[in-house]
Amino acid sequence: MDATAGGNAGTRTIPIHDGPTQEIVLDIDERTARANERLKAEFSMVDTKIHRFPRGLQRIGGDDDRYIMPSVVAIGPYHHGTQHLQKMEEVKLAAAYQLCWDSHFSTQQVYEKVLSVAGEARRCYDADDSSVAGLSDANFAAMMFLDGCFLLQYMVPGGGTEPVLKNRMTLSTGLSIQRDIFLLENQIPWLVLDALKEFMPSVDVRGFVARVQQEFHPGEGKAKVRRDRGLNDIDSGDGSKPPHLLGLLWFTLVRSMPAHVKNYTGFVSSTLKSSSAVELAQIGVRLKASTEPWFGDMSVRRRHLVFGEMSLSPVFLNDITACWLVNVAAMEASTAGGASAGSDGYTVSSYLSMLAMLMDREEDVQRLRAKRLLYSTFSDKQALRFFKGLAQHLRFGNRYLAILEAIHSYRRQGPVCIFVHRHLYNSYKAMTIATLFSIVGVLVGIFKTMLSNKKY
Repeated sequence: MDATAGGNAGTRTIPIHDGPTQEIVLDIDERTARANERLKAEFSMVDTKIHRFPRGLQRIGGDDDRYIMPSVVAIGPYHHGTQHLQKMEEVKLAAAYQLCWDSHFSTQQVYEKVLSVAGEARRCYDADDSSVAGLSDANFAAMMFLDGCFLLQYMVPGGGTEPVLKNRMTLSTGLSIQRDIFLLENQIPWLVLDALKEFMPSVDVRGFVARVQQEFHPGEGKAKVRRDRGLNDIDSGDGSKPPHLLGLLWFTLVRSMPAHVKNYTGFVSSTLKSSSAVELAQIGVRLKASTEPWFGDMSVRRRHLVFGEMSLSPVFLNDITACWLVNVAAMEASTAGGASAGSDGYTVSSYLSMLAMLMDREEDVQRLRAKRLLYSTFSDKQALRFFKGLAQHLRFGNRYLAILEAIHSYRRQGPVCIFVHRHLYNSYKAMTIATLFSIVGVLVGIFKTMLSNKKY
């Protein structure tokens, strides 16, 4: 049956179906409603979920997924059962035994505490993931118990008093464990650690992560972080808790960043132009290491009317910190949108994109080293490849756009000064090269004269 809307030639006919078609429509309606509710429920937990490494960022995982796959220990279900991680399972049992012994509580008492939060903890993982779906509730609770005890025992200052655990957890594999426990896919919910903390109140989890984040702050920056922040002064201010250890690391890195900086709202414009470190030097923008106590600080301002200054947090880059940076960026990509109001959530990603923008050639990397913005065990070529490879897959955050806007404003307001700076920079560089060749020529002449005199 058809119902005609209006009687003109241009009217629209709306078909009204019954029978099997109506059943299909009702089925679709029910399915869409269920999907809508499910997606809303998942989004409401986006900040507390244990995410898989985003598929769109897989290429930044490094050779053989070195920045995704744990090297010595599996924490949580996603990599549980992986063959090369099995040796550490026995160490987990020993760590749980030691924790219960030191706390003077029975294994049953400690396990039952974890069991009381295991149901809520399970909802922090993707229920459809095969590594989770295949676990019984009892096996999942046991995993949370052993992994939580292992993490807390690892954080005991000095590795504890048990020689075997001290050797296996701190001396022989300590750095590898520290690398693994901050992987995005290698996390257990914070509520599990919170429950176990009742039995190990002396273990300062937040202080441990505060010490870890200092690895990113080289030289003077590290000293200032120690003075300004302290090791135990890690509190969100609103009573909220981190989702897991990696989430706590992110929060520790940026927690003291002012709201007006973190929540900046930029805009995309076709006139915004990226600039390498050498290009900034050519137009009179000097690079300077920031002394702000938060990580990822970036700012551009005009100095002395004719000069500009870009201030950046210095960073220490080795294989471990590179791994952490990749995973922090992956976490931001997984949780952005569920971030606090006013922030786009790409705080560290913006900083990484900015560093990558400054590096076009190895000469740019050398300039960043000379300005004490980059401390690294990587070669210039390795550092350039790391940041450029990483930035290709990162979204431009608002803070990154803000710096591009500031550079654009500097270019627009001082074209004459920029012309002069560029001319002087290139002339000085050419003069330096010419002078160098002159000096070499003089030295060669002197050396030849000395050899000639020596013959006589």
